[in-house]
Amino acid sequence: MTHMARQRRWNRFLDPRSGKALVVPIDHGLTLGPIEGIGSPRDILDWLAPDVLTGVILHKGMAERLGGVPGCGMMLHLNGSMSIDANPDVKVMLTSVDAAVRLGADAVSVQVNFNRECASHNLRMLGAVVDDAHALGLPVLAMVYDKLDNAGPNPLALRHFMRAAVELGVDALKILPPANLDLMPELIYGVQEHTPVLFAGGPLTGDDALLQLANAVVAAGAGGLCVGRNLFQRAEPRRTMEVLLACLRQTARAELPCAPRALVSDAAAG
Repeated sequence: MTHMARQRRWNRFLDPRSGKALVVPIDHGLTLGPIEGIGSPRDILDWLAPDVLTGVILHKGMAERLGGVPGCGMMLHLNGSMSIDANPDVKVMLTSVDAAVRLGADAVSVQVNFNRECASHNLRMLGAVVDDAHALGLPVLAMVYDKLDNAGPNPLALRHFMRAAVELGVDALKILPPANLDLMPELIYGVQEHTPVLFAGGPLTGDDALLQLANAVVAAGAGGLCVGRNLFQRAEPRRTMEVLLACLRQTARAELPCAPRALVSDAAAG
């Protein structure tokens, strides 16, 4: 009975013209500290543009300090870890779905970094969050990362982790783009048709790489973008949002140097 409620809430994260998401995560402060662009609530409010982006992802304390971010979808991030932790890939629950509801969140998110030490922990945590959120009609976004090999993400392993999240009932996924953007359709095959897949932007990178990613998302039929540092650490965050939204709407392809078949740089894929 909660499927309709979840769909209505998820629609708050979608651009009505393109049907795709342009979501900005600003949950980095817990992990990395007050990095450039999100050093204070005032810094965030200086660039936050709810009329251009479709949603934000943030922790509960920042949600209160930003007044609930009116004008776009608000997704509460439920777990995390600090970069100084002995095993930062083990994300622990920091708040609850009930707290998200009390704050007026439209959805919740959980990050699961998969390695051999924390795979079972991730599954138990994600399964419990899905049960709690769906009981109250909230959609769940799973941020799924492959941490098995220091050499970089393995597409086959990542597809396994994505499938595990789908098996547990998540409503949407956020993943890193493949180094070769030509592999994007293969990566989301069998998933995007029922579970929207959003691609992360990663650390700050060049304009061309970011625009190539946006156009590749459109070409592959993916669910949208979930870009943080590549927005709020740029000189003109609002302009970047406008250009990315135009790319998602397919109105910017002719005027921007967006070659969708180019490789994403190491920085963008990291």
